[in-house]
Amino acid sequence: MKPSTSVVIWLSELALLCLVYSLLCITMPDIYLYDIYTDKFGFLTEAQWYDRYIFTLSVLSLLLTTFLIWLFARCLYKNKTQ
Repeated sequence: MKPSTSVVIWLSELALLCLVYSLLCITMPDIYLYDIYTDKFGFLTEAQWYDRYIFTLSVLSLLLTTFLIWLFARCLYKNKTQ
């Protein structure tokens, strides 16, 4: 594989990660989730909340991106073998 191909693949994966993270931010609004969390478990400082919220979003986006890349690679492999 050429170095330029590796760079393009890496940049596309990074763009997918950013897209997935942004979509998670839209679908999981922090203020709404904070209200639900504080109603159920009690008060939590803003710094503690955002540490947990951003960590959760980061892990979820990484897992979803990995899954999407795996699906894409699997589809390409199936098409190549047929």
